[in-house]
Amino acid sequence: MMPSLAAKQPDRPPGIGTIDPVTLFERDDDLAALNDQWQRARRGHGSMVVVTGEPGAGKTSLVQAFVDRSLDGSPVLWGACDPLSTPRPLGPLHDVADRLDDSARAALRDAGQPHEIFAAVFEHLRARPSVFVVDDLHWADQGTVDLLRFQLRRIGSTRSLIIVALREQELAVAHPVRSLLGDVARSPDAVAMAMRPLTVAAVASMVDGRTVDPGRIVQLTGGNPFFVTEMLAAATDGVAPSGAVPETVRDAVLARAVRLSAAARTVLEATAVMPDRAEIALVRTVAGAAGSAAIDECVQAGVLQTAGSAGPAGPALRFRHELARLAVEQTVSAARLPDLHAAVLAYLSARPGTEPARLAFHAEQAGDRAAVLAHAPVAAARAAALGAHREAAAHYDSALRHADGLPPAEQAELLERYAEECARLDRVGDSIDLAARALELWQQIGDVERAAIVMARRGQFLASGARHKEAHEAAREAVALLAGRPASPALATVFTFRAYLRMLASDAAGAIEMGTLAATLAEQYRDPLMLARSLNAVGSSQWLIEPDRAEATMLQALRAARESGNDLTVASVMVNLGSAAGEVRRYRTADHWLPEAIAWSAEHDLDFYHTYGTAWLARCHFEQGRWDQAETLALQVAQREAVGHVPSTIVARTVLGRLHTRRGVPGAGAAEVWELAVAAGDLQRRWPVAAARAEAAWYAGRPDQIPDLIEETFTQAVALNHPWAIGEIGYWLRRAGALARAPDGAAGPYARQIDGDWRGAAAAWDELGCPYESAVARADGDDPDELVAAVEVFHRLGARPAADRVIRRLRAYGVRRLPRRPHRTTQANPGGLTDRQLEVLGLITAGLTNSDIAARLHISPRTADHHVSAILAKLGAASRHDAALAGREWGL
Repeated sequence: MMPSLAAKQPDRPPGIGTIDPVTLFERDDDLAALNDQWQRARRGHGSMVVVTGEPGAGKTSLVQAFVDRSLDGSPVLWGACDPLSTPRPLGPLHDVADRLDDSARAALRDAGQPHEIFAAVFEHLRARPSVFVVDDLHWADQGTVDLLRFQLRRIGSTRSLIIVALREQELAVAHPVRSLLGDVARSPDAVAMAMRPLTVAAVASMVDGRTVDPGRIVQLTGGNPFFVTEMLAAATDGVAPSGAVPETVRDAVLARAVRLSAAARTVLEATAVMPDRAEIALVRTVAGAAGSAAIDECVQAGVLQTAGSAGPAGPALRFRHELARLAVEQTVSAARLPDLHAAVLAYLSARPGTEPARLAFHAEQAGDRAAVLAHAPVAAARAAALGAHREAAAHYDSALRHADGLPPAEQAELLERYAEECARLDRVGDSIDLAARALELWQQIGDVERAAIVMARRGQFLASGARHKEAHEAAREAVALLAGRPASPALATVFTFRAYLRMLASDAAGAIEMGTLAATLAEQYRDPLMLARSLNAVGSSQWLIEPDRAEATMLQALRAARESGNDLTVASVMVNLGSAAGEVRRYRTADHWLPEAIAWSAEHDLDFYHTYGTAWLARCHFEQGRWDQAETLALQVAQREAVGHVPSTIVARTVLGRLHTRRGVPGAGAAEVWELAVAAGDLQRRWPVAAARAEAAWYAGRPDQIPDLIEETFTQAVALNHPWAIGEIGYWLRRAGALARAPDGAAGPYARQIDGDWRGAAAAWDELGCPYESAVARADGDDPDELVAAVEVFHRLGARPAADRVIRRLRAYGVRRLPRRPHRTTQANPGGLTDRQLEVLGLITAGLTNSDIAARLHISPRTADHHVSAILAKLGAASRHDAALAGREWGL
């Protein structure tokens, strides 16, 4: 007989307490692996363990058993994600709030930015060695995923252990948890464990006198521990015929429930409609006359379990598994379900501090339109503030489904907010459509200023969707809509959006003009955020026209961004400071600000800006002759292409393509990113790819193809008066014989090179710090000493095709003392691998995995991954197998 609820409960963290200790079968190895990670953490090297398995595989039971047996009183933080239709933002963190230190609790309550909460939790884990469990991560909100990614990147410096449990097979392709799993796979501070099914022998040991066939049980359940337990419970003597078991787990669960009294079944139904948390006081209220005795009956029958204190509301009830809850919920009549949810909603609404997401969920299930409109927008705003943008969008969608009859202005507000959340989720098409609906409503109301703001913002959404012509039309219409009206904050906003689009299109003069007007208005209305954004557009464009003023303008933008408290804008200004300076080859500025931007973005988990800054740093390294560093960074970005950062992908893959061309890797080039650049449309995306295509055609011996590849982009560059784009693309047209002299506006080094002043061009490239371009300029001359100097640079960089061309000329001139070829180990292979890369290739050829290579060479798994990726890229190999074939050919 199990004890009643009056009995003393074990002192466990919320969500993990059960009355009886967990009995496990065939899990000794898994427990030992968890204990190994805990001992590693106690020695000062924390980690994250990800436990995966199907529903009922025993993930939670395994972790609970580890906590029971291995921690010796160490603090445990146990939170769980809930199967609400729209999850609670940072739900697991709220579960453990009462066990966090004062700073972390204050951040969770008051922080204005998600990273402030994440940093406070990290400090708690660093100061207080703990085990932090996050159960059922497959139901996680975006904020929880971001929290875990933040901790994963830093957990190695703590003495804490994070354990995450989830059903990986239930994750959609685009689920945010998948990005976390990708980070786990690459991290040296994380391990993954997959739960195995039980064997027939294990089930036989569980039968305990029942007259059932263990083999039949395994056949029906697949060895799933929860299914096995439920079917054995339903097959006790007197319930099932000898040797018979239910055909499904649902039947097994219901077979246990059917034996309960009517009052106990009422308790079950009331508990089943609360997938997140069923506080006992709440269940008593919803179940009505059923009372405490019926709750005790459910617990004693093993159908429900009790959890420890669930916070101020006291202890809670839960099913042994979510599958059991679903089985019971599906038996509740369609007519009764809304009444149960309405009762839950009434109770929670009267309790101060209830999370808006809980209220919105039960309001939706109860069909209470007024309650949905009251709670869903609040839940959405809360989710957005915590970085849970997917959940915010779902709440706005729920509100809009019930918004018929709301005043048009309120509907338009909801549509605007929903559009912004969709934009954060890369649902660009939805953002465009929602903004159009909001625009129609503002126009219907006659609110010209709001209509203009939405029209301009929609222009940005259109630009994100590569619909640039429509984007600029929308921005022009927004400005025209406010023409002749008094100055206003709306006008500042519209001018800012218009300036930003012009900046992206490399219309420097237009961006400066419009952005300056916007900045003046933003200062007048004391709007630091709009000031930062407008000056960002101005400063980014000044690099092309007034480069000596650009950095001061952007530093002013950075100060305004910091004052606004908007981390995204701070990162945007930092990245633009570096990338815009790099675009005009002001490398001292770029080399300072790009690492600053990358570090800031990493600290604040702003992946887009981190990735984009990394791609641009790779480009700056490439142009300054630091090719190995460029390759490493570009590969890091290319490996994250699934994240969907198209601008970053274009920059990184263009760098890799040009590296391959200059190193003579067969089949290399940047042609494969041309479609992405054309879709983006703007010059800053097209110009580098066009130049890369021309360079690849030149070294492939097809100079006649160059004009067709780049003339359209050249026309675009001339129209926008972009000196560096005009110069570089004009240089390739000159080489193809399609240009007689330097075009007006071409940047100095290219203009000199096009006009035949190779000495002046080489000196200019030397001053900028571009060794490859300097050597190419010298190679255009006829001075043997300068040609020899060019070959030496090409050899140092590993630029074999360029070196071979010049060597042929030197031999034709009769020069016999040629610069020595590179070291034998790099000369002996067509990919130009470094000594270290040849060493790694030898281990690949020997059949070692990346982790084996890391252990053999005493490097991190991530570094080994980078070496292997670089080798595959240099060799143009599609797989490790292909690379190993090359290694065997070279006798490695």
